[in-house]
Amino acid sequence: MKWRKAMKSRYSATLLAAAAAAVAVAAMLVTSMPVLASKLDDRIESSAKKSYVFKTYLKSDDIKVESKNGVVTLTGTVAEESHKSLAQETVASLPGVKSVDNELEIKGEHPAENSDAWLVTKVKTTLLFHSNVSAMTEVSANNGIVTLRGDAASQAGKDLTTEYAKDVEGVKDVTMR
Repeated sequence: MKWRKAMKSRYSATLLAAAAAAVAVAAMLVTSMPVLASKLDDRIESSAKKSYVFKTYLKSDDIKVESKNGVVTLTGTVAEESHKSLAQETVASLPGVKSVDNELEIKGEHPAENSDAWLVTKVKTTLLFHSNVSAMTEVSANNGIVTLRGDAASQAGKDLTTEYAKDVEGVKDVTMR
């Protein structure tokens, strides 16, 4: 009988210790989740600001990046529509980003649709999203005819860049210089 009572007491103590350990583990998981999310958000914000695109193409723009549980909000101002799209695509491709709320505003006036300034913006945006096209391509337009200037690694690269520009709605023709 004493033996049975001792076993019952040990069994109860073991169950109590297991329950206490489970509660401790659950508490650690619950309290560490915000820390992990916070570190991820900090990493997203830092990666965006340190990215080649932000440091090279968006360096003159005033962009604020705020991440909350992987949902990124972009605020501030950019020089042109292509920069707004470029910032969004760059951040969206970062690890841990679930979605991007792009609240960036464009400085100054928006060019009229199908105007030469509008075509330049659309062509630049199109070219920025194709990694096989030189980002150093200069774009200008006159009466719907787009002129591209820059260096290409090959004739195939020039042809591809020309085709991308021709695909933009409103472009009448494309010349390479």
